[in-house]
Amino acid sequence: MTNDATPDTSLTPQNKYQIGPGLGLLLMGILYMGFWLSPLTWEASITDPRWSHNWVYSLIIITIGASFYHKTILSRFIAMVQGMLMPLTASGAFNTTFMTLAALLFLSLWIIIFLIERRRSVPVLGERVSQRSQNCIVMHSLIVCWILMAHMGLVFFIGRLPFEAQLDTIGTSIGQSLGFLLNLPIERFDLVTYVFDINLTILAILFGYEQFKVGYNLKNKPWPKISFWFLWITIILGIALLPFSLRGIIP
Repeated sequence: MTNDATPDTSLTPQNKYQIGPGLGLLLMGILYMGFWLSPLTWEASITDPRWSHNWVYSLIIITIGASFYHKTILSRFIAMVQGMLMPLTASGAFNTTFMTLAALLFLSLWIIIFLIERRRSVPVLGERVSQRSQNCIVMHSLIVCWILMAHMGLVFFIGRLPFEAQLDTIGTSIGQSLGFLLNLPIERFDLVTYVFDINLTILAILFGYEQFKVGYNLKNKPWPKISFWFLWITIILGIALLPFSLRGIIP
């Protein structure tokens, strides 16, 4: 592992095309958000706001992807805090419209910090925190982002799927939604949800493995490309399965 006291060189020629998790996540997040803002799904999202949990997920993925390339304490910290919305949203414990606004607020804050730090010669906290501490915080906060991202699938499979049918049956009999179905739609029949959640969990594991291999990566050497290509597999599967997804969204 590289000496963690070495100054961070954010963009150097070794990885000039910036191939890595960040690029893949940015593409995935933008496509994800584009789909849920498109005419195909807009009416369903407005009619049933519970579908807006997809806006939360896509905003978080975009922020984490962008923070991969802006290696500062505030950039990664904001992405990490926003990432905490992932398990909270996936649990169905909170109103997804509120969570969407919170995720949008964090992304807006990230953009403001990014613009401020791009105009400064040093990051906002660069003069107050030692280089060694900065390197440690920057890397480990991103690792936490990978872990939080995996919770999208883990919470679905462990916390919701085993109880969804029971809550749906009881709720239908009394004429109202119960438990997490107050804030999340029924997804146990949605093939895309299964595929996407499984793949996102695998991606988080790959990101963690690749992070371990490159360490602090202070010289911005090329990132292992396994996760990047697996991201493309996830995106292609998502596009291929769109007809199945729309069947469960559009009445």
